[in-house]
Amino acid sequence: MSAVIKTTTPFVLEALLFQALTKLGYEPQYISVNNMHDFHGRNSVEYGDIVTNRIDYNGHQHFRKQNDRWVLRHDADQYNARILGSKQYKKVADFLSELEQEYLTEYKLYLAELAELERKEIEVQRKARVEATREKAIMQAKAQGYSVKEKHINGKIQLICVRHT
Repeated sequence: MSAVIKTTTPFVLEALLFQALTKLGYEPQYISVNNMHDFHGRNSVEYGDIVTNRIDYNGHQHFRKQNDRWVLRHDADQYNARILGSKQYKKVADFLSELEQEYLTEYKLYLAELAELERKEIEVQRKARVEATREKAIMQAKAQGYSVKEKHINGKIQLICVRHT
């Protein structure tokens, strides 16, 4: 038996899903050639799946990428369900709700990091434009026979052009 439990937030960013699972203590692991044999059960895992330490009747509950999002694969009956190393088992709906909250927290941090990177890139571009403008002004002044003195006042550049006759 299987079920579909929808979250309001789709898990689309693999790194954030992995990080959220780690922070919540579900010990995520990627399925690879090296560890494929460690995860056996009825719900056959595939290479690239993200396996958790949650186990149900079908074996390890895991996430599989379907189209553009990660979907939890599990037994809907939750028969014989447990978490390795713990007697406390959260129902799948509660687990997904908890995971969704942590994923959203990670997503907000991710957006803040992107905004900071964008801000830094804009600052680098601004400095490059200022430098290019400065160089162009100096070249034009020298081409017209001026000598150029440069002063920095309150973070601004002042060019003083002097012509000797």
